[in-house]
Amino acid sequence: MFSKLPAFGLGALAVVRAAPALSFQTPLLSCSVNLDASVAPVKSFNTIEPGKYMIYNAWIYGANNPLRAYNPEELVFSDFEDPGKFGQWWIAPSENPGADEYTFTNVGLGTHASIEQDFYQGIITTQGQGDSFAIEPADDGTFTIRAPNKDQVWTAVAEGQVLVYLQSQQDGDEQRWRLVPVYD
Repeated sequence: MFSKLPAFGLGALAVVRAAPALSFQTPLLSCSVNLDASVAPVKSFNTIEPGKYMIYNAWIYGANNPLRAYNPEELVFSDFEDPGKFGQWWIAPSENPGADEYTFTNVGLGTHASIEQDFYQGIITTQGQGDSFAIEPADDGTFTIRAPNKDQVWTAVAEGQVLVYLQSQQDGDEQRWRLVPVYD
């Protein structure tokens, strides 16, 4: 005869199908369980949930240097100071149905990330309609941020401050981004 504890333990193992499902009965314990196997839908750990994030470049990743914007129509950049709300971004699905694209809105300014329409194609924020971008998994929990229908991605470029431009993808750290959720 089994004592109560081993009988209960073996019954629990049978419930999670870690042991053959047998009838475990003792004079003091009777257990009969009939469970359907079902799995809830699970998203990949590499997908982005809509929400507020701080965006760090993998090349210059550090404690206080997230991507930030202080003025509309100027390049976004990274620097070594605490930007507060100006270093936080709302990331949300774009309004383009069926596209796996996102918009970025600076929390401090309320402006939207956009591609500067000049030769260098820097990333700026604008008061009007921003651009949408594809966020694709890279390595080690990082992502590339791609301009739709282009082989160009956000790239950190050191020019005194670290600025962000669209450049052809080369798979370096300067083109990988960490998206860190902000919980207020």
